[in-house]
Amino acid sequence: MLRISKIVVYLLMLLLLGACTSTKFNHVVAEQKTINDVMVKVAYKDDGIYQVEVLSNLPDTINLLWNISAYVNTMGDTTKLIHIPDIDHFPEAAHSNQNPSPVARGVMFKTYFVGESWFDFARRGVTPRPKSSEGVAKLYLAFEIKGKRTYWTGDVAFVNVSK
Repeated sequence: MLRISKIVVYLLMLLLLGACTSTKFNHVVAEQKTINDVMVKVAYKDDGIYQVEVLSNLPDTINLLWNISAYVNTMGDTTKLIHIPDIDHFPEAAHSNQNPSPVARGVMFKTYFVGESWFDFARRGVTPRPKSSEGVAKLYLAFEIKGKRTYWTGDVAFVNVSK
């Protein structure tokens, strides 16, 4: 009987330790402020990498302004977004000055981004954990439309899931 109890205790410990180390957060992005005639969809990919899709129905080309787009974490800290055009060829360093991404009418623009503060984690394929999973983080994507700046905003909630 004692031998079975030790085995049960050991298995329970392994189960608990496994649950502690395999905790993962899904990032759920909900649109909060839209831009008329511009569809923006942001989704969390993996390892700190987000994917954005933009489809403009405006007559003129618009620009996604990476240098002033930002992520604000649940603690209120702001970090600049770093554009990653090709995740299969991740850049070695985050560039401080980024070119805007033009989006023409009717063309689906799809690309990736990370936050500057977790760039190195994403580059190495390491999933960063949120500073706090309580509350929501904020995404601010800046666009230039007809010479004026406007923002798409989204909330990022963190849902705790197990692998």
